Amino acid sequence: MRIVLTTLLTVLFSGRTKVCLHYRRGDFLTGKHQLEGFGVADLTYVSNTFSLYRSWFRNVTFVVVSDNIKWCKQNVKDPDVVFSPFTNAFDDFALLTSCDHVIVTSGTFGWWGAWLSSGKTVYFSGYPRPNSKLSGRINTTDYYPGSWIGFP
Repeated sequence: MRIVLTTLLTVLFSGRTKVCLHYRRGDFLTGKHQLEGFGVADLTYVSNTFSLYRSWFRNVTFVVVSDNIKWCKQNVKDPDVVFSPFTNAFDDFALLTSCDHVIVTSGTFGWWGAWLSSGKTVYFSGYPRPNSKLSGRINTTDYYPGSWIGFP
């Protein structure tokens, strides 16, 4: 518990700009969801959005929350990344909403975190995957607020 609290306090009160990346993976990678059109952002999207935020802000710390944090720790490589130390969604959500800005890959968890955050939000424009069954059921102009930035 002490390590978790220390990590949280260090991140939140560092004086740096905090950008949370919610990286949805899990069930969105299954065959059923892929056939429907649940697009999952790749690592190129992550590195490109990191570069975008660095062009807007100095001294950025990227805080990663995910439904597969183990995978993220193995694959999201950046010197300015801190991974959520939490093991439950409630704490991850609190961490996400306490950051200055949000990067959304896909899914409602990240969407709601970005909605409740007051900063700049960049979302993965590949969700839902264009010309898929899911894209026919979601009006993206209603789903993504106009102030959010779609990014390939």
